[in-house]
Amino acid sequence: MVIPMSLLTDRPVPDEAPLHGTEKEHLFSRLGRFSARRRRPLMLAWLVLTLAAAPLAITLTSALSGAGWEAQGSIAQEVRDELRSDFPQVGAEAAVVVVRQTTPIVDDPAAVQAVIAALTDAEGVRGVADPMAMPADAGLISADGLTVLVPVQLEAAEDAELPESAGLVIGHVRALDLPGDAVAEVTGEWPVWSDFNNSNEEALHKAELLSGLPTMILLFIAFGSALAAGLPLLLAVSGIAVGFAGLHLATSVTPLSVWSMNFSMMIGLAVGIDYALFIVSRYREEREDGKDAPEAMASTLDTAGKAVFLSALTVVLSLAAVFLVPVMVFRSMALGMIFSVVAVAAASLTLLPAVLVALGDRVLVASAADDPDRAAEGRWTRWTARAMKRPVVTLAAGLGVLLLLAAPALGMRLGMPGARVVDEGRSSRDGYEMLVESFGPGAAAPLFVTVDVAEAQAVITAAVADSGVSDARVVAEPAESGRTVVRIIPTTAVDEQATSDLIGRLRSSVPDAAPSASVGGPAAQNFDLTEVLTGRAPIAIAVITVVAFMLLLVVFRSLAIAISSILLNFISVGAAFGFATLVFQHGWGAGLIGIEPQGFVNAWAPLFFFALLFGLSMDYQLFLLAAIRERYEATGDTQVAIRDGIARTGRPITNAALIMIVVFIAFGVTGPIPPTELGITLALAVLLDATVVRMMLVPSLMKLLGERNWWIPAWLDKRLPTIHFSH
Repeated sequence: MVIPMSLLTDRPVPDEAPLHGTEKEHLFSRLGRFSARRRRPLMLAWLVLTLAAAPLAITLTSALSGAGWEAQGSIAQEVRDELRSDFPQVGAEAAVVVVRQTTPIVDDPAAVQAVIAALTDAEGVRGVADPMAMPADAGLISADGLTVLVPVQLEAAEDAELPESAGLVIGHVRALDLPGDAVAEVTGEWPVWSDFNNSNEEALHKAELLSGLPTMILLFIAFGSALAAGLPLLLAVSGIAVGFAGLHLATSVTPLSVWSMNFSMMIGLAVGIDYALFIVSRYREEREDGKDAPEAMASTLDTAGKAVFLSALTVVLSLAAVFLVPVMVFRSMALGMIFSVVAVAAASLTLLPAVLVALGDRVLVASAADDPDRAAEGRWTRWTARAMKRPVVTLAAGLGVLLLLAAPALGMRLGMPGARVVDEGRSSRDGYEMLVESFGPGAAAPLFVTVDVAEAQAVITAAVADSGVSDARVVAEPAESGRTVVRIIPTTAVDEQATSDLIGRLRSSVPDAAPSASVGGPAAQNFDLTEVLTGRAPIAIAVITVVAFMLLLVVFRSLAIAISSILLNFISVGAAFGFATLVFQHGWGAGLIGIEPQGFVNAWAPLFFFALLFGLSMDYQLFLLAAIRERYEATGDTQVAIRDGIARTGRPITNAALIMIVVFIAFGVTGPIPPTELGITLALAVLLDATVVRMMLVPSLMKLLGERNWWIPAWLDKRLPTIHFSH
C-alpha cells in the first residue's frame, strides 16, 4: 500500500515526512496524536458531558412547540395577531368538539350538555361556547340537525402551550361516557398539532427500534467485529444527546418546533455512522501498514478526519441557508440538525480516536488479508475498469437513469398539509372527517377578514361573487378600533389547490372593494407560508451552491472537479425531486409505505431536500475525491488514481450508504407524512448517490476529462489557500 501523500496541492511534496511535534505537523495530525495519548481524560470528559446532557435530552419534547408555522411578517400573521387582541370571541383558534348522533340535536341535547359540563372549568380550557344558545345563523348546527360544533377556547400563556392544552381537551372528551349513540371528537388547528406531536414522538421510538437490529447487522458486516460495530452507535448516541441538550438550552432563548427532534436524530445517526466507518476503516489501514497507535491515529485524522470535518462543515453551511426563510419551524429543524452534526463531528474527531486507541488490537483484524475493505478492493477495481473502458456509454446510461427519474419533477405541485397529516384514529383527524362530512370541506378552515366596519358589506359582496365561496358573513361586534371580522367559508378543503387559488383571488378582489381589509385564517397561513418558501428557496439554493463550489475549489484546487461535482449534485437532487413527485403527489407506491397521497409535495421539501442532499452527497464526494487525489499525487497517473481511489473507498461508502438508507427508511415509514416524505426521499437519493453517481458517473466523467480534472488557472492557484490531506 502506498503511504498517503499530499492530496490537495499541485506543488511538489517534500521527500521528508513532517517531524513529530514541529510546526510542520498539521492541526488534525496533532489532534489525532493528542486523542491517542490523552485518551482516558477525553473519554472521561465525553462521559461527563453525555451524562450531563442526558436529562436535558430526555425532557426535550416538553420544551418544544407545535407552533411556528406562520411566515413572519405575512398578512396572515397580522390577521392572527389582530384576531387574538381584538376579537378573541370569534374563536379563530378555538378547538372544536364535533358531536354527532342519530337524533336531532335540538330535540335531544343531552350529549352536547354533557360535553359543555365536562369542559367548563376543565384544565386547559379558558371558555366553552354553548351552540344551543347561539343564533341559528352561527353555523354550529349542521343542515340535517344531527351534528353540532362546540367551540372551546384554549388556556395558554404562549403558542407553545396551545397543543398541550388541546391535548388536555382531547383527553377530557374521550373520557366522557356520552348518552345514547352520540360520539364526540376534537379537531381544529391546535388539536391537530397535539396529535401530530404525539405521533411524532411515537415515531421516534418506533424508528429507533425498527432501525436498531438491521443497523447492527450491517455494522457487523462492515467491520467484521462486534466490538468495532458498536463504535458508531456509541458515537451517535453521545453526539445526539449533546445535540438534544443544546436544543433544550436554545428553547430558553427562542421557541423551537417539535419537528426539530425527528430530523435532528435522523441526521445525527446517519452522519455519525458515516464518519465512524470512514475513520475506523482508515485507522485499520494505517495500523496494517505497521504504524503504532498514536502515529496511525495522527495519519487517520490528517486524512479521513479532515474529510469528516469538511463534510460536517458542508452540511452545516448548507443547512444554515435555511435560516433565510422567516419561519420558526424551518429554522428549528435546521438548527436541530446543525447541533447534531456539530456534536457528532466533534465526537468523531475526539471521542472515537480515543476509544479506538484504548481498545487496542481488538478493533483490528488478524491481518491485512482479513480486512474486508481490502478484500473488496479487487471487485471495485474490476468494476471501475469496466466503467472506464466505455466511459461515454457508462456516462450516458447513468445520466439517463437520473434524468428519467427527474422528469416528473417538472410537474411538481407544492402545498401544505391539513388535518389529514394525522392518521385515522386520532381525535383531530376523526373530528375533521365528521366536520367536513356534515358542514362541507371549507368549514374546517374558514378564512377571516379583518376590516373597518364601514367596509364589511363590501367584503361580503366581493366574497360571495366568487364561485369558490359558500358563505360570507360578519361574525364579530365592532371593536374599539372600529374594525370587525368577516368569516368566509370556502367550498374546498384547506389543503386543496382550489383553496389556494381562491385566496389569491380574494387577496386581489377584496382590497379593491374594501381597502382596509386583510385576508387571513388557517388556509391563508398555508398560502403565505408556501409563497415565502417558494420565494426564498432560489436564494437559499444559490447560497448553498456558491458555498459548495467554493469549498470544492479550495479543497481540490480544480475547476473541473468543482463544476462537475455541482452539476452531478443538481442532477441527483432533481432525481430525488422526481421520485418525491411520483410517490407523494401522484401516489405511486404510496400504499406500500402506508400513506395517503396528498396530491402535492410539501412546500418545504425543495429547499430542505436541496440543503440536505447537497450536504450529504458532499460527504461521499469528499471521501471519494480525496482518495483519488491522494493516489494521483502518489502516481501522477489519473486513470490509476481513479481506479485505486474508488477501489479503496468503494466498500466503506457502500456500507455507509446502506446503513444511512436503513435509518432514513425507518424514520420514514414510522412517522406522519412530512417525516415520511423526507426519510423515503433521502433514502432513494443516497441510494442513487452511492451507486449511479459514485459507480458510474464519477469514474466515466473523470476518465473523459483526463488530466483536465486537475486544471486550475495559475492566477487562481496562487490565491487559494492550500489544504493538505497527507500526514
